[in-house]
Amino acid sequence: MNPAKHLILTVDDDPLILKVLDDLVTRAGYQSISTTSAEQALRLAVDRKFAVVIADHNMPDMMGADLLSRFAQCQPNASRILITGIKSLDVVAAAVNSGEIFRFVTKPWISAEMIATLHNAVQRFELIESNRALEKTTLELNQKLSEANTQLDRQLKLLAADKKEIDEAHDALKTNFGRSLELCQRILTTFNPLLGEQAKSAMKICKIMADTQYFDEEQKHVLDVSARLYDIGLAAVPPGFMSAVQNNAEDTPPELKTVFLNHTIHGQTLASFVDLLKPVGDTIRAHHERYDGSGFPDGLAGEMIPWTARCLAVVVYYVTCGLPREQAVDRILEQSGTAFDPDATRLFLRCAQATHLPRSVREVMVDELEVGMQLATGIYSPTGVLLVAEGYHLEENTIKKIRNYNISSSLPRQLLVFC
Repeated sequence: MNPAKHLILTVDDDPLILKVLDDLVTRAGYQSISTTSAEQALRLAVDRKFAVVIADHNMPDMMGADLLSRFAQCQPNASRILITGIKSLDVVAAAVNSGEIFRFVTKPWISAEMIATLHNAVQRFELIESNRALEKTTLELNQKLSEANTQLDRQLKLLAADKKEIDEAHDALKTNFGRSLELCQRILTTFNPLLGEQAKSAMKICKIMADTQYFDEEQKHVLDVSARLYDIGLAAVPPGFMSAVQNNAEDTPPELKTVFLNHTIHGQTLASFVDLLKPVGDTIRAHHERYDGSGFPDGLAGEMIPWTARCLAVVVYYVTCGLPREQAVDRILEQSGTAFDPDATRLFLRCAQATHLPRSVREVMVDELEVGMQLATGIYSPTGVLLVAEGYHLEENTIKKIRNYNISSSLPRQLLVFC
């Protein structure tokens, strides 16, 4: 605050004393307003703000203590100084108690002491004003903070509600996605049981591989989905021809060879309807690429082939080659560095040693059934009656019954047995 802007009101019925007080206030650096009337002083207090009011105690129209008491009601922050020639302690105490007096000055006073009293009175006024302003600001800030907290609570509740809706939508999408994958697998199994069984085996092996440290979260997802859908492009191949098509047999009809060469591209397109993630389609498209660049459909080589596709290629060969486990593993080792990525081969073998891999499945005709074969899927009648359960080891009498039943009531052309 600028001291020169502070107003100090002096009230005394003696004009000479009033003139002396005016001079003291001016010398102290403040603005002075003086009056000989207590009533006039109270009227001035209505329109003007005073830092200090100095009043003589013994005035004809009103006692100084009474004036200061009434002044405190309209301007409580002003410092009040009472001056008097009466030195009675009772008078002083009554004046201080009734008027809440800041200082009591007796006549005659020393000018330096009076100026120091004025400075102290102004400092008190400034301190009270600053505290009141601070209290007001604090109240305003607290009010704003309270409003902001209320608004924040409202926003947090809205965000929580939105998050709940998003979580529910995410869970629903996740559930629907899982159901879509399951539906694709069921359709694949229904139209071609061999493909369905191979996809189940591939999915189990890929899950074991994905649980290692060589895949990030996205790659784990890509490998899982790709393992379920990698041969969806072969769903149109008629039962009985799948093994020949997958192993590129010489007697495979040309039109089915064309289907096989294009099935990764068709699989990429069909997979995009289930999972929009581009690497899923890229993995399915590239799972028949060879590490030496002689694969299809794009002739990619080495690390140009996606890592997930290089891993899937080893798994697909294992589940589709139609060989017993040991022979299949030997063939994979022989082709490491040519058909297969050596790192993907090592990872597959490590997983094969650490856990029990699912057995490979192949399709056979009824006439090709042999004693000792183990059924990979159950054999059902055309009406859905279970004739022979999954996992059954075929005996000569059972094979005869199956063939006799097939003569009278045709069984599905495609029967699946473990390699």
